[in-house]
Amino acid sequence: MIIKKFVSIIITLFVCVSAIVCEAPEQNIDTILSKLEKQDLTIKDLQADYTQTLTYLATDEQFVSGGIFKHKKPNYIYLGQTTPTKQYSYIDGKNITTYVPDNRQAIVEKWKDVVNSDMLLTSVFKFMQNWKTLKKDYIIELKEETKVDYSFSIKPVNSKEKWTMIITVNKSSSLIAKTSFNNDNFIVDVRLTNYKTNNNFKTEVFKFVAPKNVDVIEL
Repeated sequence: MIIKKFVSIIITLFVCVSAIVCEAPEQNIDTILSKLEKQDLTIKDLQADYTQTLTYLATDEQFVSGGIFKHKKPNYIYLGQTTPTKQYSYIDGKNITTYVPDNRQAIVEKWKDVVNSDMLLTSVFKFMQNWKTLKKDYIIELKEETKVDYSFSIKPVNSKEKWTMIITVNKSSSLIAKTSFNNDNFIVDVRLTNYKTNNNFKTEVFKFVAPKNVDVIEL
């Protein structure tokens, strides 16, 4: 479905080359993630520009999109895709509404249904808060460390699930700089830039108000 594909791919679902690759002991990873989690607690909301590149491995086709991402803790999220076409998603903690102006249509789903069925969405939106829970079903490793950031790999414990995600987190801010998701069929790279934190966003920013002559479909 378009709404889930948009949201899960966009945040996946972001690699620095000038560092030493290290297999860190478990306790070191826990220490690093705990520190980042503590820093993350100082951030109440944030805004960033994103650029997403979707590459199909069989054909080498690439699709690039971009826009603005806003997040107010705990569950308020706005995704405004501006290129190549306009598409907007509003999450208010209960529902997720995706609005496509060209279709004059908005689709509403229950937020918990999307999150519960999409590990990628949960892990990236709330990686710092959820890493302890994620470790029950996913292997988290520190793959790379530079002077600026850490890169973590996440893959399923279940060997039947064939995918890997790399999340790169800035050391000083705990903000996600980029992610890369690879399932051997396609790769999704997302880069987040121009962060602005603690903007005092009002909740209205994350609520969709339908323009005239727009069909709202609740699923």
